[in-house]
Amino acid sequence: MKSVVGFLLCGALAAASFPAAAGKLFLSGGAYEDANTDLFVNGLRKATGRDTGFTPNINSTSNCGSNWNTTVCPRIAVVTAAKDSYATGLDAFNNDIPASGSTPLKRGYYNLFQTHGFSPKFITAHVDNYGVHTSGSTPEGQANIAILNQADAVWFVGGDQAKIVRTFLTDSGADTALAAALRTRWSNGGGSIVIAGDSAGNHALNVNMHAAGVSYGYLYYGADLPDTPVTGYATLGDTRDGLSALRYLENGATMKALGYLPAGILSDTHFDSRSGRLGRLAAALRDLGVAQGFGVDENTGVVVDTSAQTAAVYGTNKLLIVDTAAASVQTGSYYKVNGLRVSLLTPGDKYNWSSKVVTSSKSAIGTAYYYSSAYNSADIFAALETSKSLTRTVDQTPTTNVGTAPVPVYGSGPNYPGGSPTIRLRFTRDATSKGYYSSGKYTVDKVKVDIY
Repeated sequence: MKSVVGFLLCGALAAASFPAAAGKLFLSGGAYEDANTDLFVNGLRKATGRDTGFTPNINSTSNCGSNWNTTVCPRIAVVTAAKDSYATGLDAFNNDIPASGSTPLKRGYYNLFQTHGFSPKFITAHVDNYGVHTSGSTPEGQANIAILNQADAVWFVGGDQAKIVRTFLTDSGADTALAAALRTRWSNGGGSIVIAGDSAGNHALNVNMHAAGVSYGYLYYGADLPDTPVTGYATLGDTRDGLSALRYLENGATMKALGYLPAGILSDTHFDSRSGRLGRLAAALRDLGVAQGFGVDENTGVVVDTSAQTAAVYGTNKLLIVDTAAASVQTGSYYKVNGLRVSLLTPGDKYNWSSKVVTSSKSAIGTAYYYSSAYNSADIFAALETSKSLTRTVDQTPTTNVGTAPVPVYGSGPNYPGGSPTIRLRFTRDATSKGYYSSGKYTVDKVKVDIY
């Protein structure tokens, strides 16, 4: 396992080479709904400080002009480098995906941002052209740099986070000219640009990012994630047993990322709606020596204000905060830890990662708890089970829930060996914990979580 001290040092070095600045980030957890105005308008557009006050027509794809010298709308540069190629990225920018059966129409990025009152432009750099399109000495690279120099926001789309890093960083992990131009805006622009990432784009904003795998695998393999160089982007995963092995499919890996989130925070995405990633994030925090984790759920956005040191939640679902400050690692054949503090925030809530204060306008839950019995999940890493366990812990008479993570079983491919452990998570409400509830939404403040 990597040394925590060593990774704290690596984090410090990364922060030194990628200086932090007082600015705003926008973290999207992925799988957003096109019509999520709280996420795009109340969250992202207002964060730019260029919100013009008009209400865009959500059905119009021409709310804003395309001339960035005259438009009153926030100007957003769309980076599709997480896609497989320039052609794929350009298609995703220009073209909607038509409705099919019960699946609704999905807007291309140009039309998506127009519906929410932005003026979008396309960044052409991708894995198949980055040598030319990120250069400061080519017409293509210079055109991309000019867009970033004028943008009010930049949006890194979802897909493959390693492709974003491969595109924006050199073989050694240094900035390309395009990445350097964005970093200059961030470092010297007085917070004049919002850097946003959706799903893979969110991961790419970390100092070091983790990728691949599942919660059970991260814990089973002992919070031991190999580091992958930028040049290894095509196989970002734990390749130590080969590309068809259980370890490659279930465990994860790390890679240097773009370095915009503070070094003491690690973000993760698709956090609970698709599958439970609490185990994955807890193990990645241990491996990378990072103190706090932000698990952003689907259809949810978080405005991260690095000056105020706050994270504010928008959209539909949840932000989970994992704090390792009082945690202690336990001896065992897999990763065990006691004393994590986990909070769950919903839209309208705010978190200060310096003071660790959760702010909510919901009503405090007193001692007249709604539930009389505990909720003990039989599959804690299934979709929504972590969130349910946390919210029940603050609104039930018993003070403890236990969630079980059974050994995953797959119909094809490699499986875990016989005798693999059943891992459990214990959720405890104590004097530090608080709960809030209003209008069908909970806020959970500092439930104690043990993984054993």
